[in-house]
Amino acid sequence: MRVWVRRSAIGVGAIAAVVLVAVSGIYGLSAAAVGTGHAGKPHAFNASNGRVAEGARLASLYGCTDCHLPDFGGRLLIDGLPFARVAAPNLTAGRSGGALTDEQFEQAVRHGVGADGRALFVMPSSDFVYLADQDLADILSYLRTLPAVQREVLRRTFGPVGRAMIVAGKVKFQPDLIAADPNARHLERPSAGAPVQLGYYLTRLCTGCHGHDLAGAPPMDPKSPPGANLTPAGHLKNWTRKDFLEALRTGRTPEGKQLDPMVMPWKAIGQAQPAELDALWAYLQTLQPKAGPPLN
Repeated sequence: MRVWVRRSAIGVGAIAAVVLVAVSGIYGLSAAAVGTGHAGKPHAFNASNGRVAEGARLASLYGCTDCHLPDFGGRLLIDGLPFARVAAPNLTAGRSGGALTDEQFEQAVRHGVGADGRALFVMPSSDFVYLADQDLADILSYLRTLPAVQREVLRRTFGPVGRAMIVAGKVKFQPDLIAADPNARHLERPSAGAPVQLGYYLTRLCTGCHGHDLAGAPPMDPKSPPGANLTPAGHLKNWTRKDFLEALRTGRTPEGKQLDPMVMPWKAIGQAQPAELDALWAYLQTLQPKAGPPLN
């Protein structure tokens, strides 16, 4: 019996050593991805011409307040260890690093690099890379009018499962997604007098869920539904303009489906100006039918 126990102990010890080495290797290989030292492309950005009222509208329309909350004090978004714990940080002057500079804000929003030099994960910079300087200046100008919130959220942490997925290439950070998009660039916001062009500009914020060609995409979270195909190969081929506007204002589709605002942010998009909603519809009408990718 003592021999068996001794052999078992040796076996368990050997397995534990192998596991420890494997985990150490995974943490070492993933360290560069999750650590600091990242940098986006330099861009001359000045927010001095920002419009506060328009920034308040855009902060809601573009979903900034959904993640960072209306006071921009931040909140925990994902509490899923051993995969990850991820928060939308405090962006007010009350944050530990003080008020964000123009450069820090621009790098985070459009290049996916945080003020501390980390590559961002949840922040949809791969969509926001298309935003115009003016839109960005408006939002930052509004942010700077808000009270300093003294609330610190938990720092981002990747557990062993998350780090293993990073090493395996299953987790993509925002700078990687931007680098993989051949069309990624900062745009100028078209006027309402060019509805198709304005619709293209606004739908760049939809590509993260619906794919670069808006033909649908698998979800980032396996528990969530896939991004719908917005070309005429999808349900929209049977929708009227009235159906489209109704879905964005009430979350109810012509098929009788109630959209989850946590998955499809119809409550935020429904606050768009009539000309913006018309522009979205006008642009979608120009798309050619295209089958979406396989959804595994």
